[in-house]
Amino acid sequence: MTVDQLAEILGKNRATIYRYESDDIENMPLSVLEPLARALKVTPAYLMGWEDDIQTLAAHHEGDEWTEEELAEIERFKEFVRMKRKQKQQE
Repeated sequence: MTVDQLAEILGKNRATIYRYESDDIENMPLSVLEPLARALKVTPAYLMGWEDDIQTLAAHHEGDEWTEEELAEIERFKEFVRMKRKQKQQE
């Protein structure tokens, strides 16, 4: 899934998606969190770092055909989730 596709699903623009990803927007509204989790096939709790164990196909890349750009976006988003988890643990 590209950033543009995700933006369309969430009804946001590309810049807003990047702002969520880079943690420029600290308090993600529930109206965004739930559809984002559905689109990424993870739980809202996982996105927020409240649970560490991801039990979803979205975490596995085997057998899927991803472009280099898509894989880079996945890696950036995974780093975003790790950063959010670390922030929550420090609170």
